[in-house]
Amino acid sequence: MKDIHIQAIRVHAYGGSDQLKLEEIPAPVPGPGEVLIDIVASGVNPVDWKIREGMMQRPLPYIPGVEASGVVVALGEGVTDKKVGQAVYGAVDGSYTACAVAPSAQLFPKPFHLSFEEAAACGGAKTAWGALFDVGKLTKGQRVFIHAGAGGVGHFAVQLAFHAGAYVIATASGENLEFVKSLGASEVIDYKTTPFETETDQVDVLLDTVGGDTLDRSYQLVKPGGILVCLVQPPSPEKATAAGIRAEWGGTKTLHAMQEVAKLLDKDLIRPSIRKVFAPLSKAAAAQDYSQLGGPGRGKVVLKIEE
Repeated sequence: MKDIHIQAIRVHAYGGSDQLKLEEIPAPVPGPGEVLIDIVASGVNPVDWKIREGMMQRPLPYIPGVEASGVVVALGEGVTDKKVGQAVYGAVDGSYTACAVAPSAQLFPKPFHLSFEEAAACGGAKTAWGALFDVGKLTKGQRVFIHAGAGGVGHFAVQLAFHAGAYVIATASGENLEFVKSLGASEVIDYKTTPFETETDQVDVLLDTVGGDTLDRSYQLVKPGGILVCLVQPPSPEKATAAGIRAEWGGTKTLHAMQEVAKLLDKDLIRPSIRKVFAPLSKAAAAQDYSQLGGPGRGKVVLKIEE
């Protein structure tokens, strides 16, 4: 593959979306335990533009993207659980490209009932699973409050909590209230018209995917002894102590979480929602701008590599 070149988006300097450059690069070669996949679609996540702006550092230049779907085209040494021609999805570091390598253990067979675009949008499910169960220790019968229940992580969190037997309360904008209810929420609060902290009783677990003022107003919603899990910023230990609760950052993405989510996706017990698809790869800047500036919406943004 060393003489083959492929298209990829690369970032050579931190900054705006104009730093996303479409370039030709040598095709990667899978190492031991890795597979090479032709990427069909890449998920577009807030972390993508946050890294691009320099909020998190990566060695330059780099290829953006953390999740994708595609077709296996080559196997690295020792890989026996995948086969050439197999459709897969999962964690792919540097997924804004036509072809990428990834550890075989982080890729899963694409369910037949999911499109490649849908499969590329499932990363939020493992984030939600890790926050709710690895960190929040959510169990059947507990009350859970989920901010932004229609969002890329939130819409998975609502489904996961519902299937775990929890009583689910969520926030959403007015146009998404019925959508979030259809995912399994028993109560949905329009955060644009109502102070959410006055509209329901206290909960055992609260998942915040928003941060800022929303986080500050959320401590009071958790029962004494309960837990607040935030995905956006570290919660305040002082405010948690004052409220008599625990508060943790919840951005864990373990292999166990991926495996649990894959089981639920295979059984069609949870399903991704696509907000907007951009194509082809050259539309990466537009996709990131939409993710960053498109306002509250429903589900995930996806970048399709070809038209």
